[in-house]
Amino acid sequence: MDVTSEIKTNDFKFDLLEYSVVIAMLCLSALVGVYYAFINKQRTLKDYMLGGQTMGVFPVTMGLMASFTSGLTILGIPTEIYLYGTQYLAVNFSIAIFTTIVAQFFVPVYYKLQVESVFEYLELRFNKHVKVMGIIMNTMLMVLYLPVSMYAPSVTFSQVTGLSISFVAVVISAVCIFYTSVGGLRAVMWSDVLQNTFSLCGILFVVFAGFSNLGGVLEVLRINEEGGRLEMFNMNPDPFERHTFWTVAIGLIFMNLNLAVMPTAVQRYMSVATLKEAKRILFGAAVSFYIVFNLIACMGLILYARYHKCDPVAAGIVKSHSHMLPLYVMEVGKDYPGLAGLFMAGLASAALSSIAGWLNAVGGTLYKGIKDVYFPDVKHSEETQARITKTVVVISGIVCCSLVFVVEKLGTLLQLVNTILGVMTGATLALFVLGIFFPRVNTKGAIAGTIASFLVSSWIAVNAQYYMMVGKLRFPAKITSIDYCPLTAIDNFNTSSALLFDYTGVGSPTVADDSVARIFQISYNYYVIIGFLFGIIVGVVVSLLTEAPDMSTLNPDLFSPYVHRFLPEKMLQARPDHQNYHLAELRPCIKINNYPIYKETVYNSEKELQTV
Repeated sequence: MDVTSEIKTNDFKFDLLEYSVVIAMLCLSALVGVYYAFINKQRTLKDYMLGGQTMGVFPVTMGLMASFTSGLTILGIPTEIYLYGTQYLAVNFSIAIFTTIVAQFFVPVYYKLQVESVFEYLELRFNKHVKVMGIIMNTMLMVLYLPVSMYAPSVTFSQVTGLSISFVAVVISAVCIFYTSVGGLRAVMWSDVLQNTFSLCGILFVVFAGFSNLGGVLEVLRINEEGGRLEMFNMNPDPFERHTFWTVAIGLIFMNLNLAVMPTAVQRYMSVATLKEAKRILFGAAVSFYIVFNLIACMGLILYARYHKCDPVAAGIVKSHSHMLPLYVMEVGKDYPGLAGLFMAGLASAALSSIAGWLNAVGGTLYKGIKDVYFPDVKHSEETQARITKTVVVISGIVCCSLVFVVEKLGTLLQLVNTILGVMTGATLALFVLGIFFPRVNTKGAIAGTIASFLVSSWIAVNAQYYMMVGKLRFPAKITSIDYCPLTAIDNFNTSSALLFDYTGVGSPTVADDSVARIFQISYNYYVIIGFLFGIIVGVVVSLLTEAPDMSTLNPDLFSPYVHRFLPEKMLQARPDHQNYHLAELRPCIKINNYPIYKETVYNSEKELQTV
């Protein structure tokens, strides 16, 4: 089928109806913030950060699903499938595993301690310096991740509307910063519900229209099979293959365990009243992700079925394969008025959901972390605390927006995002696992393990990205073609031959210059595992070589319930009948040899506060 004969560049523009759909979504999101800022006011920091712990299961589940599904996911996965095939769908085998691990091993610890932020756990388990280290690492991740999240919808809107990327980025960021800063977690959660509705409707519309226009599901699958795109069980154990069943399934189990340690996720678990509800949220989000993720994958199959004989990038229609999905949406949208606007609103909605969650969580953790550690004697009223947190949110959003424009030359979106998350998640996950599962690990071991993890995985990732940018490390895609492009596109192709691929085998090869060390060729999905293992090994070894913590001063609730059977008797006796209560507050009174002696407040199953 001739692609360019049906689509011309000046067709990629919104009309009034498309703009109206997008503007309606942005205005409704802003109105949610206005409602919670001026009508249903969030007066205290707890209201602002945790919604007063009275949030319902449904909005929190939608918010957590938004953590899974960002604008990067909607653009990145279809591009991945078009270029490299469906091997990435092996993530389906990891979702149930990492969800169960988070629900059974991590969430009960946070819930029993009733931490307002996940970093409070680090201070209780180790000390304030470890807490600050955790906050710094999370802030670094935000600074690296959010500009990529903002870039994806910005460049897409620019492509289809003709507006500049900078203008679109500023508008999206401004709306997000507004309703997040003024409305707090409640505004973020209910905006997530609204925005996820736009996202899901847009995805469903594109999928159904795509299958219908291309001859049905079976025809789309047939074309993808002939093109070598249908691939799931490539069981090659080679860790230097970019994607195999093992690199995807195992790597993404560890990658998605960030749901156990990231403040955006833990904040959502803690916003409901009971542990049972928190687990329901996790499993509800997992089921939702199964559905949404595979719908997004269908868009990748549709892209290949549509453009398998005229690659739009090689033909000069779009500049990047990440722009192919918007290209297709605009093409189909000519027959379905409003579809392009609905999809773009959904794409922006997914980005807004992710960005808002991060900003809301980071605002509180930065303020509380710095104040409690470095200015413990400074007292602020609840309203002042909320006001300062809102200011931090605004500043953080502006900083991240200003970094949007360094993203464009850093590789495909999916691989870039997983590289960033892999480096930071490996180190952060190692830190919390050392605390929750290893009672013998002390503060020195925790710090040494985290730093070692970060340095090793960063060293590998930065060098790999460098070699990719200079062309010494490449991952050629599966076969693409311009056989059915117009003659004008074929003439232009002579200047862009590097954009056409001819690999027809299984998997995706890694092509590296002789100067590229083997370690830098390892699958990017394994960065998180390398960092995690280095962190655990170094943390345990350093702890064994230094003074052991005084077990009698550590509360057993700091460890996973599955570890309790291995704890020494003197630790279990530190708080009599501790298994009969949930801990509502756990704050150190004094420290002996750098380990806290705790003052405890507990509540029974009806959540009536009692003081021990």
